[in-house]
Amino acid sequence: MRPEKIKIAPQWSKSKDEIWEETFSGLEDFGLEKKVKRITIWRYVAAAVVLAVISLSASYFYHVTKISTPGMQLAVNLPDGSKVRLNADSRLTYKPLWWFLARNVKLSGEAYFEVKHGRRFSVLSEGKQVSVLGTSFNVFARPEGYAVTCLTGRVQVEVNRQTSLLTPNMRLTSRGGNISVQQKFEGAQAIGWTKSRFVFVGVPLREVIHEMERQYNISIRTEGDLNHTFTGNFSKTENPEQALDIVGRPFGIKLSYKNR
Repeated sequence: MRPEKIKIAPQWSKSKDEIWEETFSGLEDFGLEKKVKRITIWRYVAAAVVLAVISLSASYFYHVTKISTPGMQLAVNLPDGSKVRLNADSRLTYKPLWWFLARNVKLSGEAYFEVKHGRRFSVLSEGKQVSVLGTSFNVFARPEGYAVTCLTGRVQVEVNRQTSLLTPNMRLTSRGGNISVQQKFEGAQAIGWTKSRFVFVGVPLREVIHEMERQYNISIRTEGDLNHTFTGNFSKTENPEQALDIVGRPFGIKLSYKNR
């Protein structure tokens, strides 16, 4: 018999599509399942990354601001235990969630710092910067001038891209673009305000009046020439009139005030 005349009838009744489905469908489902799992895992990873970025961004931009209004002082404890005392009419800003990566504060006004030892601690004030590791110092940063006094440790001050290193009882002042460093300055004079004392050494009379306005939260009226410098050390009396008399009498100037 010739081979071409031999006919063999198949012994199964299922179609080829049904056989393929039964034989290989498990393999396809397994591969698909792995692919779905892989996509799901990457979605979780992507979501975690997005959440981490959002958290870091939020912690970076979140900040705390402490304000001492005219006529009052304010004590501030920073996250690492460093202490700040804000003088009247001053503002301090820092980022608590970012603190242990960067110990930075922004100051407008005047403050006395007692910094815990640790990584670099910086005080920023309108383009000026004080940097320390652990020390005590006073910063005066107001429109009329800028001054940094070192009481303990060492203080690095940067003003107009000029860097100066201060040790105890040294003082840097910047006024009208002019920078000067006093090698011998009694540090206690710079923080007399923390003990309710007015301490002025060769300070323009107009600035003395501004400081008294801040401390008493008053507006001072003047009658006379203010082109003088004043040196004096006296207690902050409860009655502003007594303090105004101490300042104005040496120059024959009448100083009066009204409450704000």
